Amino acid sequence: MASEDLFESQTLREAQARLRHLLRLRGIGLLTGEAGSGKTTACRRITSTLHSGLYRTFYIPLTTGNVMDMYKSIAWELGLPTERNRASAFRQVRAEISRLTLESKQLPVLIIDEAHHLRNDVLEDLRLLTNYAMDSDPRLCMLFVGLTELRRRLGMA
Repeated sequence: MASEDLFESQTLREAQARLRHLLRLRGIGLLTGEAGSGKTTACRRITSTLHSGLYRTFYIPLTTGNVMDMYKSIAWELGLPTERNRASAFRQVRAEISRLTLESKQLPVLIIDEAHHLRNDVLEDLRLLTNYAMDSDPRLCMLFVGLTELRRRLGMA
């Protein structure tokens, strides 16, 4: 079903407004809910309305691996070759995000679905992807999507 054909409930409208705000902030967001509650659908709906010349959306559904697996998934989505070590992969992904932002004038939007499966070390490393110019230049908008247990887990950390 096309995202524009979805019933626009009050909950969906509120989620869309919050996601648009997150895009304006270029921050890190969290969208949680029970299985089947429409989290991924809300993401699909909002990303379908984004101007392709201004935004570049990357969707990562594979979240059960280690940090290097995550960097490989992100690199594949960015169309980059696979690096062999973590530092090179990190540097490569950051360089492409900078290129998109500074040269192409596009805001990269990274959506990580099923994020409740992420290991704590992966969560911490992903946060570092948003640090540019000593945290003064937001170049990446990141959204973690997962079951409600993710919110509890992050709150306990």
